[in-house]
Amino acid sequence: MEKTKLEEFNHWWISEKVDTDLALPFKRDIYPEIEKHLEKRFISALVGLRRIGKTTIMYQLIQKLIEEQIDETNILFFSFDEISAKISEVLEAYKEIHSKDIRSEKIYIFLDEIQKCEGWENELKKYYDLYPKLKFVISGSESLFIRKKTKETLAGRLFEFTLAPFTFREYLRFNKVEEREFKYETKIKPFFNKFVKRGGFPETFSFEIDRDFKEYVRALVVDKIVYKDIPRIFKLEDPDFLKILLELVSTNPGMYVDYQSLSKQFEKDRRVIKDYINYLKESFLITILGNYRKGSITTLRKKKRAYPTDNALIYLYKPKIEEDFFGRMIETLVVNKLKASSFWKNGGEIDIVNNGFPIEVKYQEKINSEDFKTMKEFMKKFNQKEGLMLTKNEEREIKFEEGIIKITPVWKWLLKDK
Repeated sequence: MEKTKLEEFNHWWISEKVDTDLALPFKRDIYPEIEKHLEKRFISALVGLRRIGKTTIMYQLIQKLIEEQIDETNILFFSFDEISAKISEVLEAYKEIHSKDIRSEKIYIFLDEIQKCEGWENELKKYYDLYPKLKFVISGSESLFIRKKTKETLAGRLFEFTLAPFTFREYLRFNKVEEREFKYETKIKPFFNKFVKRGGFPETFSFEIDRDFKEYVRALVVDKIVYKDIPRIFKLEDPDFLKILLELVSTNPGMYVDYQSLSKQFEKDRRVIKDYINYLKESFLITILGNYRKGSITTLRKKKRAYPTDNALIYLYKPKIEEDFFGRMIETLVVNKLKASSFWKNGGEIDIVNNGFPIEVKYQEKINSEDFKTMKEFMKKFNQKEGLMLTKNEEREIKFEEGIIKITPVWKWLLKDK
């Protein structure tokens, strides 16, 4: 492990502050919660898609520690995205540079893209157990490697924060729209339309040219995950097919996942299709919903629906967004906002069932009596007294024999809470 490289990563050892281009001033809604855990013993893990701000949050936390008069040399950052090394090699080089006793001094250690470090779980467990004064903050881009491997190795030692792309509320704050302005439709609607189409990758917000936007998402998000991250972890043979499946889901948000049909269509083994779909899900590129059944594990059996985890993926592959397709992008936005896991289909269909609560997306000018049919059926069947319908403009509340259905413009609903 080259000491000079470690010094480059940790420029605050000399400058006594983090470069403002790294510790950006804008803070995500989840930031205060992560910051609160800095002084807690367990490992803080930031997981999520590439390019949504995990590393930025690490730098912001480092700057916060410096502002609190923590000795700059007691803060160590290393990224496995750039250099192959073991945790032990990083720590040994650090100790040599600063002559630190990691058993007696409180040291804050930030390890970025840790899933790229071979055997990281066992190494981290060793240091966590033997050196109680070390505080680890780690990040990773694949949920499988943060969740599956840590169940046993790091059980009881790790707290996970899942970072999604920016929410609409964060997007407005980023664009310096003040909260008091959130109630004004004329102010919010232009931002809303752009956000629905382009999604929540912060570095793309300033892009005006479609070509630049799409090249960014393709090169820095999709290709890195599809051709580097997933093949390295799962040793799959055909990353091109993985990309085909991602494009299929992205251009057909809410599509039913029929493994048998996909197997015939692509002349691939059904088990391969299932595995590849799972790789996309575990890498945060798609989300899967299962058909709701009260009182049972709903999401793992029978019919499933697939959505991309951000509308930027739709915009990447869809050359033109027609008006009726815009409604499907709205639906995708709502699914991801809720981190939904269930829909309901029984003749008619409810887009989302969130903890037993039915939500329909009807992005249209007028809601008519026929639009309530399936929701009333669901409410009667499951004895649910409330439902929500997200619309383009309408806002009212209707009482039926089955219960109350609230009708709310989707842009307002997206801003109701964090």
